[in-house]
Amino acid sequence: MEFLDGLRQSITEFVRSGLPEPHASLLLGTILGIKSGFPPDFYEALRVTGTLHVVVVSGFNITVVINTLARSLVFVPPKIRFFITLTFLIAFVFLVGANPPVVRAAIMGSIALLGTIFGRQNDALRAFLLTVVVMLVFRPLWVTELSFQLSFLATLGLILVLPQLDRLIPGKGFLLREDLLTTISAQILVWPLLAYHFGTISVISPVVNALVLWTIPIITYIGLVTATIGLFVSSIATMILLPVRLFLDYFIWVVERFSALRVGYLAVSPFSWIALILYFVVLGGGLWFLYQRSTEKQLKS
Repeated sequence: MEFLDGLRQSITEFVRSGLPEPHASLLLGTILGIKSGFPPDFYEALRVTGTLHVVVVSGFNITVVINTLARSLVFVPPKIRFFITLTFLIAFVFLVGANPPVVRAAIMGSIALLGTIFGRQNDALRAFLLTVVVMLVFRPLWVTELSFQLSFLATLGLILVLPQLDRLIPGKGFLLREDLLTTISAQILVWPLLAYHFGTISVISPVVNALVLWTIPIITYIGLVTATIGLFVSSIATMILLPVRLFLDYFIWVVERFSALRVGYLAVSPFSWIALILYFVVLGGGLWFLYQRSTEKQLKS
């Protein structure tokens, strides 16, 4: 672990020497989960636009990264694709620090990955729920932690909601379609919990996430590669980090422009636990109906 701590420290020093703020903090937050050093104004912009999850290595962030990697390797046989993605995930977890929230998110994300690659929604759901039960048997108090709840709901959204939206919404050739559907699928289950805890929801979050989410895997992959190279040739940090800076520039530009609209948050307080339960009951009924319809169509065809 001392080696990994030293490696993270070296990467942090390299990135901060080669990038200005908020670029450096954004990259470090994305690849290492480091949340310190952000300019207050930009941190507030992330909060208003609902993109703060990007700089916290959470279940949502990990799931998006591995989901995008798996989809980009669609030309690779499923078993090999799963192995490649899982290998990257394990390395990523150790690099950012294998603390409980990250490990939980990685386990949940890997189960969702099975459904994404092999297209078996039922099997993925059963494996996912079994994994959650096993985790709670060993650590029952995790169920009370907000990070666990958000990881659970975000992953569940990708297993249950994403396949239904993929069938219902046209435009499969649309450039941002996958990112938009991924964001909406996770947030459909996550936003009621956020509303319950904080009394607000981000109105522009789905739009902003759709515009920037596609850059996160790219920033993560390029950032990790360039940071590794920089450990050996740190004297030209600015030049080495130039490719990833282009994507960071775009991300920052979008977030700052949308945060300036000042229509980011909608107050929904009070949001009672009764309303929370009712929402999930109605949503569950709707998803069951859509699943039954799609199953009937498949049987008829």
